[in-house]
Amino acid sequence: MHISPNEPAPRQHASTGPALPQLPEPSHAERVRTLLSLVSVATLSSLSRKQLGYPFGSLMPFALDSAGRPIFLISKMAMHTQNLIGDPRCSLFVAQVGTDGDALGAARRL
Repeated sequence: MHISPNEPAPRQHASTGPALPQLPEPSHAERVRTLLSLVSVATLSSLSRKQLGYPFGSLMPFALDSAGRPIFLISKMAMHTQNLIGDPRCSLFVAQVGTDGDALGAARRL
């Protein structure tokens, strides 16, 4: 087989040798704990008191307590707080931050 100087050399694979042991996949709980430790802002959704039956979402900074549970510092005047007083059911959506690291800014970009 003739290869011209302008053509790349064919790739050759090195010997793989014995198979490496497969690492176990992290559990869903481990993945959630990791995600919670990497981010500090999430979307807290409560049930709206003004628009009955509809969710009300707020971007919320949070910290983790010693057991890994999210802690929020919220104002009694905030709409999400008023919603939670009326009905404590809520959800927390946690996602990784965009590549620029600004979750609050990314949410407002055009």
